[in-house]
Amino acid sequence: MSKTIDEIARETGYSRTTVTLVLKGQADRYRISGRTREIIERYVAEHGYVINQTARNLKLRRSHVIGFVVPDLSNAFFARLMAALEVRCRAEGLVLVTTSTSEEPAIEQRALDNLVTRGVDGLVIAPCCPRGDHALPLRKKRLPLVLIDRVFEGDKAIAILSDHFDSARTITREMIEGGAQDIAFLCGNPANPSIQERIRGFEAALAETAGGTGKGRVIAEGADTIDVGIKLVTRLFAEEGVRPQGILCSSLLILKGALHAIKSRYGRIPAGLVIGTFDYDAILEVLPNTVRAIRQDEQQLADAVFDCLLAQMNGQDAGPSRRIIPTTMIRLGEGALESEAPASPAMAAGPASVERR
Repeated sequence: MSKTIDEIARETGYSRTTVTLVLKGQADRYRISGRTREIIERYVAEHGYVINQTARNLKLRRSHVIGFVVPDLSNAFFARLMAALEVRCRAEGLVLVTTSTSEEPAIEQRALDNLVTRGVDGLVIAPCCPRGDHALPLRKKRLPLVLIDRVFEGDKAIAILSDHFDSARTITREMIEGGAQDIAFLCGNPANPSIQERIRGFEAALAETAGGTGKGRVIAEGADTIDVGIKLVTRLFAEEGVRPQGILCSSLLILKGALHAIKSRYGRIPAGLVIGTFDYDAILEVLPNTVRAIRQDEQQLADAVFDCLLAQMNGQDAGPSRRIIPTTMIRLGEGALESEAPASPAMAAGPASVERR
């Protein structure tokens, strides 16, 4: 088992300073004898040497740990984002510690308190609520901080976001062009600012539909889970009696629940149903339907987050307080073509029918 400097000093009989100078290659400069150097180097060659990270952290006043607070790691987007961010941290000799909050403010607060108490060098947060008073300790410590995916009104922290509004507007347009003149937008966690932006984009696309032919409704409830997806479709059928021509889901978890409920009702997924969702999974490719999916760029998001955080840690300018990262449209069912979602041309403005529930 590798030894620390203190252990090497104790077992060779030399001072900690002497051992440190030999290991740093400074024996000649400080006139340490060749015999002393030989004994220490032979001991290290046999037993190995490990840095006492705790002592090093105290000396440097750094922990080399980054805290990442996310709502739910079962969400594929956050899992991929964590993996990309971890690679960047590892390349800089940093350790990423990730904790999830289940979209619960009290759990988020405890997670932040624990990370700050453990002396993390920086924080990346996908907040589940306005930070308010529980942001005060972070401000007092001037702890490097970047928000990811969502930012609540009034929060001045640096935030890296996907273009939720334009993504929703574009996918809604394409669903209408694909034959869905009547679309139900099924949303979990409607208090989430990114979901609110997607709802705004959905409504904007309906308002811009040429001739005002688009009809839509927003059905929102509870959390971002498969069970909520099932409940939303159950509500849709109870209130409408017939299925819409298209469903747009705010996440893959909502989509999974929605498809389960639809299949339970019809015994299959109707081939004529146009399906849209935020975030991509390869399982979508087995559906025979026309499918549109918005894929967020986890790598570009992770790079932007890490660069901003590292700049703050090094006392440098971290850039603008808001950075918007474009998304990609995945088209399935009519050939797997890809293009950047914001590139869709605008439609002519016209009246539309939008309901919220």
